[in-house]
Amino acid sequence: MFLRHTIWSEEQPWNFLRVWFIPRLFRFLHSGLFNTLTITTTGVHRMTPSLDGLEKPAALFVIWHDQTLVPLHLFRGAGITTLMSTSRNGRLFADVWGLFGWPVIFGSTNKKAAVAALRDMLNRLENSVTVGLTPDGPRGPRHEAHGGTVYLASKTGTQILPMAWRTSNAWVLPTWDKYTIPKPFSRVHLHVGPPLRIPPKVSREETDEWQLKLAAAIDEAGRVAQWELDNRAG
Repeated sequence: MFLRHTIWSEEQPWNFLRVWFIPRLFRFLHSGLFNTLTITTTGVHRMTPSLDGLEKPAALFVIWHDQTLVPLHLFRGAGITTLMSTSRNGRLFADVWGLFGWPVIFGSTNKKAAVAALRDMLNRLENSVTVGLTPDGPRGPRHEAHGGTVYLASKTGTQILPMAWRTSNAWVLPTWDKYTIPKPFSRVHLHVGPPLRIPPKVSREETDEWQLKLAAAIDEAGRVAQWELDNRAG
């Protein structure tokens, strides 16, 4: 506990380690790992119009919280905006994602900060800036979609693109989300599923229904990714 408190302090040299050294060490290790992987994709063409700025509003990409490591690599430098918490861990992850070319919006469970983040995302989507979210983040429950994603899509008229990946061999961390890391020299397949379009001004009951549909779409993308992984192995 003392060591953790010391490293997270604002004093030097620990602040330097946290905000400069640790993110760059992670990027080095991440790049080394991904250079060993064989990665294939399907459905990524569905993202192209949004990434090229040809859609207004831009698309909203969604993936479960435990699966963010592969998109971090594949879509680095694409300008996709993502949401991070204002916690210490959130700020550290924001530094990491920033090194990979992902702009970050900071949000919080605090109502004022949450509203500000929501407005920021709405503005970016309406101005053709692509946004990527984890509907079950940052604290779960695991693989249960929250209402924020549904609200954003309903408010802006943007399409939601569900995304998932599977791998032939992985480490699964003992975290709430069972965060997944492909093992070196494994195969990975990522699939982007067909778009979901949520009607405007959905009611509370309709929002609940769309949350279930959103979760089902991400899970279906995972099943397709697994099928592709198995089929390509044959």
